[in-house]
Amino acid sequence: MVSVHARPELRPVRKGWLVVATASAAVVLGVLLSLRTLLPAASYHKTTNFVIGDDVPTSFGVVAVEFVRTVDGVTHRALAGATHGVSGLVGDGKQQIQVAVALTNRSKDPLTYSVRQFELRATSKGKATVLLPTAGDLPDGRMLPDAGIEGHLDFTLPAADASMSLVFHDPDRRAPVVIDLGKIIPATPGPAHTHG
Repeated sequence: MVSVHARPELRPVRKGWLVVATASAAVVLGVLLSLRTLLPAASYHKTTNFVIGDDVPTSFGVVAVEFVRTVDGVTHRALAGATHGVSGLVGDGKQQIQVAVALTNRSKDPLTYSVRQFELRATSKGKATVLLPTAGDLPDGRMLPDAGIEGHLDFTLPAADASMSLVFHDPDRRAPVVIDLGKIIPATPGPAHTHG
């Protein structure tokens, strides 16, 4: 008599594990994608390029840069050396730019904001400098729901070619909002005017 050993079929078990492993991977991927959508939008600003004119989302609504321009500040020479405590003073080898910004509160709560939430990053010859506003007409204040405010911030920086970004620190976001302002090239001074 010949004995035959029946070997149990393993295929259904292998297919079962494959189905369980695939389903588990799909669940993990779904959870990760769901968590990513719940993270603050500011955490993606490193890969998102905001520029002048963009309505940039914030935790309370929108911040936007309307325009950037160079402005003539008060010079040391114009003040005949009496420069102590003068607002808007632009020293030798410096330039002043003006950034027009708008804040819109789309939340249901009043918004308290401050000029100190803004700073300018200027990069020249590979060196980055962070500057706070030196003047402007955007006051620290409180904004009601569904309201907005516009104003400008002045920054004084070295008179050199520089790539600039405006940084807004949203208190309810981990990462700041960064808006590319482009490059500034200082104007070349004209001939000095003298009286003989």
